[in-house]
Amino acid sequence: MIMFIMFFGVLVTLFIGVTTAGSMAFISIATYFGMGEANLNNMVRLPSSMYDQVKGITLMAIPFFLLMGNFMNKGGVSKDLFAFARACLGHRWGGLANAAIASCMIMSAMSGSAAAVAAGVGMIAIAEMRRTGYDQPFSCAAIAAGGGLGPIIPPSITLILFASLVPGTSVNALFLGAIPGILTGLLFILYSSYEARHSNFGKVPAVPVHERIQLGMKAIWALLIPVIVLGGIFVGLFTATEAAAVAAFYAMLLGFFKYRKLKLADLPGIFWATAKSTGQIMFVIATAAFFQHVLLKTRIPHMVVQQMVDTFSNITPILIMIIILLLIMGCFMEGTAILLITVPIFYPLSVAYHYPTVQLAIVMCIALASGVLTPPVGLNLYVMSSITKEKVMNIGKAAVPFVLIMIFVTLLVAFVEPLTTWLPTYLGYGV
Repeated sequence: MIMFIMFFGVLVTLFIGVTTAGSMAFISIATYFGMGEANLNNMVRLPSSMYDQVKGITLMAIPFFLLMGNFMNKGGVSKDLFAFARACLGHRWGGLANAAIASCMIMSAMSGSAAAVAAGVGMIAIAEMRRTGYDQPFSCAAIAAGGGLGPIIPPSITLILFASLVPGTSVNALFLGAIPGILTGLLFILYSSYEARHSNFGKVPAVPVHERIQLGMKAIWALLIPVIVLGGIFVGLFTATEAAAVAAFYAMLLGFFKYRKLKLADLPGIFWATAKSTGQIMFVIATAAFFQHVLLKTRIPHMVVQQMVDTFSNITPILIMIIILLLIMGCFMEGTAILLITVPIFYPLSVAYHYPTVQLAIVMCIALASGVLTPPVGLNLYVMSSITKEKVMNIGKAAVPFVLIMIFVTLLVAFVEPLTTWLPTYLGYGV
């Protein structure tokens, strides 16, 4: 009963406009008082537990990835990436949509933010797609879906947060297990080609091979960023945090010396934006520690696990319930909040059924990523609407097939273990 009161309280406070951190802190304190645990000793320990939650080296990757994304957005990286993808794919059915989604996939491997990826590619690609005869809602939906790959394809802030919530979980293992993010992008491309052919959207003339090579040489400096981040992590040169720091520095050099769109005067604004975003994320994580502390005090995770184990002989119905719950919550809440609230319940369940942690993380990540395409929250729908002035619901309708693809991949990942565990296991990481 206490669990339902806590979760209902969080949902109500979020719906009336309270921030995620404020909701979790308020409900946690109220529960503490209701349990009679709000004595001086317990209340003094709470700030310490909040600090302990955010002091780990794993979370240091977040500000560096945010800084890298800010440098790229200011430095104009997405323009060269889209030009190269357009030259390679634009002459095919759905070529411009494919190029936009491919650009989003590459940008996602540089920045884990869904909204930043959609905005960066959308401002460049949408005008050309419209000139070529693409339907505007579909164009917006394709880019919004491509941006939704941001939290799925490493480096993913969502996966870093998951690792911070589950002690002993390797960020590198989670990144290695995120291959389904690439599969999702490829399925987006296949659907876009089908829709373009079915709706007779236009094509652009084929670009000569020598021009493609020239555009590829211009884009190669930007393409090196995911190589530095993921390649460095996978071959063991860097931890995720070190890779983020190196890539942020490299993105800054690109902005100053290659693209020459970054000025010294831009640095204070970039650093401030990064610090502000980092502070907001870290405060939410800190209050999540408070929330988890109260959950443990109430023994809610233990009771839920015991009830599920007594009711179900295997994890299959539980996985289906988890996915449905995440999809519904994603329509109304931001993904980070859902992750912080649900991991303390779902992770013990996975342990009880010997379900791989990496697999659970990727299932949750993809299910939550679909929330950027589902109203009324649907962040990427609003991003594309702000760029094009198209109605959010029109974009939402056009995004339905992309959401169905994400649900399909979520189910595939949930029940086909090697998709997420083979590579981490092969390279010696625990799953």
